[in-house]
Amino acid sequence: MDTIDSQIQNALHQTSPESAMRDIKHVVARELQSLDPKTEIKATDYFNHTFIPDFVLTWGSGGQRPTRDVYLRFSVDTPLIQRDLESLHEESPAFISISSGRRSLDSMETEVVTYEYDDCLLSSTAALEKISKENSRTPVTQMLKASLLQGGKGYLVGDSAAGVQRAVSHADAALSRLDETEVSASVRTLNEFLSPSFSSRIERVMQVIWVSQGGNTERFPGTRESVAALSSGELTQILPFLLSLEEVVNNSFWRNLGQNLAIEHLQELEHWRGGKNLDLLVNANLDRIKARGAAVDHVQPDLFDDMDGPPYWEVVDSHLHLRCGEVDFKFVDDRRKISHRTGLDIAPRWFEIERRLDRYGIEGIEFTSPGSKTRIRSSTTEGLRGSMDMQALSEALGELARVMAVELRWPQSRHNIEIDFDRSAVESVKAAISPHVLAYVGLDLLCQSSASTLREFQEFVTVDEQFPWWSNERGRLEEVPETP
Repeated sequence: MDTIDSQIQNALHQTSPESAMRDIKHVVARELQSLDPKTEIKATDYFNHTFIPDFVLTWGSGGQRPTRDVYLRFSVDTPLIQRDLESLHEESPAFISISSGRRSLDSMETEVVTYEYDDCLLSSTAALEKISKENSRTPVTQMLKASLLQGGKGYLVGDSAAGVQRAVSHADAALSRLDETEVSASVRTLNEFLSPSFSSRIERVMQVIWVSQGGNTERFPGTRESVAALSSGELTQILPFLLSLEEVVNNSFWRNLGQNLAIEHLQELEHWRGGKNLDLLVNANLDRIKARGAAVDHVQPDLFDDMDGPPYWEVVDSHLHLRCGEVDFKFVDDRRKISHRTGLDIAPRWFEIERRLDRYGIEGIEFTSPGSKTRIRSSTTEGLRGSMDMQALSEALGELARVMAVELRWPQSRHNIEIDFDRSAVESVKAAISPHVLAYVGLDLLCQSSASTLREFQEFVTVDEQFPWWSNERGRLEEVPETP
C-alpha cells in the first residue's frame, strides 16, 4: 500500500490545483481519523492559508465540545513556522507538515522555538502515519494515539516522533511484564508530548493496569502520587474516554478501574449507547454499583434491535438502563424518581406467581379485589409462609383478587425487595442493592420470563464466577421450570 508521502506527492503532481488540494486533504483527513476514530473532522475551503486552518477537529457531544485547528504546511521548520507560532499560538493549534518528515538543518532551532509555545503541536504526516499504524487493541495504546490530536504538544518529528511511537508500541506489553524501565520511559514520553490533563489521565490508567497485573502500587514508575484506586473525579473524567475505545476484554482491568465506581458515575455519561466495554465495566463491578429501584417497561423494538441478542447495559437520559429483549430496566438512585408511575401493568392472580415466589422469603403482600384491599406483613422471622396459609387467604379474597405488590427477602441476605405490579417497578426497601438483583427479580416476577431467559441473564452478569446467584449449594437460585 502506498505511504502517505507517496499519496501526497501523487496529489501534488496533478494539473488541477483544486483537485490537488482536495486529494491532499482527503489523504490527511483519513490519517487523522485513523489516530482517533472518534474525532469529527471538518475541512475548510482553504489550503495552506496563513491564518485560516485546513481542518477543525471536534470531540465529544453537547454544547461545550473541545476543538482544535489544524494547519497544513509544506514544512514545520523555522523561520516560517516561527511566524505562524507567534501569530496563531493562542488557540493551541496543530501544524502538520506534508513533506517527507525528515529532519532539516533548522529542526534543532525549531525545537527550541516550540518550547516557547508548548501548547502547540508540530508534526508531519509521515510521523503520524507511523504512530497510527501501531496496533491499538489495548487501552494505553489507544489512549496515547487518540490523545495526540486533542492534547499533543511539542515538536513531534524525527527522534521525538520515534519516542512516541515506541511508547505506543511498548507501553501495554511493558505494563503486563511490570517492566519498570520501559514503563518509566513511556511515562516520560507522554508527559513531554501531551498536555497535563491528557498525560495525567493516561498515567492513572497505567497505574490501574500495573496493579491489575499484580504490581505494587508504590513501585509504579510514574510522576504522580501512587494511588491504586481512581478517585470519583478521575472516574468521571476517564470513563468516556475508555468506554469509547475498541473492546478491552480484560476483567481485571475493569475491576481495578472501578474500585470507587458508583451509579452516579454512570449517570454522568448522560447518553451512552450499549457497547461491549460498558457491559464489561458494569458487570465487573456489580457489587459496587447500587440502585434504589428500577422501572420495568416493555418497549417497541426499532428496526435495528436484535430481540434475540444478549442483554446489554446503556445510559439514557442520565439513567443506567438494562435491555433484555423487549424488556427495559431503568435504574434510579432515588425511589421518588419512579413513584409517579401507576396503572402500567395488570396485577397477577396469586396462582400465576405462587411457584415463582416459592424461591423467596415473602415478607409482605398486598391483595386487592372488588370492594376490598388488604396489605399483610409478616411479624415473624419466618415470613408469611411460616405464619399463615397464603392459598387460603387468596381463595378467601375471591377469584377476582389480584396481587398488587409483594415484598420478598432476597435469599441468604438482609435485603428486602418490593415488587409493585401496579407501577411495574422493583425497589429495595431499605438499603440500595445491586442492579442485577433488581433486574433478576423483575424478569422473574414482573415479566414472568422463561427459565432459559433467566439463565441467559445470569450468564450475562456473571464474570469469572465472581457474582454467584446464591441460595443453594450450587451457588444459584432454584430454576423456574419451563411452562409446559
